[in-house]
Amino acid sequence: MRSTDPIDEPLAEAELLDDPIEQLRRWMDDARAGGIPLPEAAALATADAEGRPSVRHVLIRGLDRRGAVFYTNYDSRKGADLAENPYAAVTVLWRELDRQASFRGPVERITSRESEAYFRTRPREARIGVVLVSTVLMSTPSSGVR
Repeated sequence: MRSTDPIDEPLAEAELLDDPIEQLRRWMDDARAGGIPLPEAAALATADAEGRPSVRHVLIRGLDRRGAVFYTNYDSRKGADLAENPYAAVTVLWRELDRQASFRGPVERITSRESEAYFRTRPREARIGVVLVSTVLMSTPSSGVR
């Protein structure tokens, strides 16, 4: 039996699953069961064509044989980075469980059908917000960028 304080007992390699996707799913489920807010929140690191890095948080919305699925506006900075340089790194941290998972590799777009199905599940305000953000970004001049 494990202590309720994860720091009391370090993670034993024998406890890890052979399938990293299933391991990630288990830890997300543990975090959710433990009441940790946003257990699917992850830091996503990308780089543009010049190699300039950028990090922001996303929500992992699915795990399947392809890996972790997250959604982004293709016209956003991270969308542009991934179009120019289709590689990324992701880290998920569950501080309360003293666990983190990191992975990296190629990123590919999901099908437009999957994207549209997800978009339809979003609250109306969020769908409108995406349209407004896209419009504002296209019509707002960049400040301080040369």
